[in-house]
Amino acid sequence: MTARLTTAELVYAGLRRCAAARRQASSRYERGAVTAAEWADSLAALHARDARWWSVLACTAVADHTIPLVYIAAVSAAEAGALRAAADWADTAREYTGTAVARVA
Repeated sequence: MTARLTTAELVYAGLRRCAAARRQASSRYERGAVTAAEWADSLAALHARDARWWSVLACTAVADHTIPLVYIAAVSAAEAGALRAAADWADTAREYTGTAVARVA
């Protein structure tokens, strides 16, 4: 029988998968397999996924009254950072799309 993973372990695994997917997306862009807009859009989606993982950890930490507040603050800051990165990459994707449309016109 295997031991059940903790929420922190599940979140850590999810964050590692997101980081690997970002590296893969960047590699595909560097090889020319995707456009800059597609690359930026995928990075926005992956950072949004990171934020959801951090949110899962934050909910669990808040529910556990033995967790120090500094830990909860750090998790919340990480979630906010991931949300900012997702918004920045979404803006970049829109800019790339706008530039591509302007070049065609």
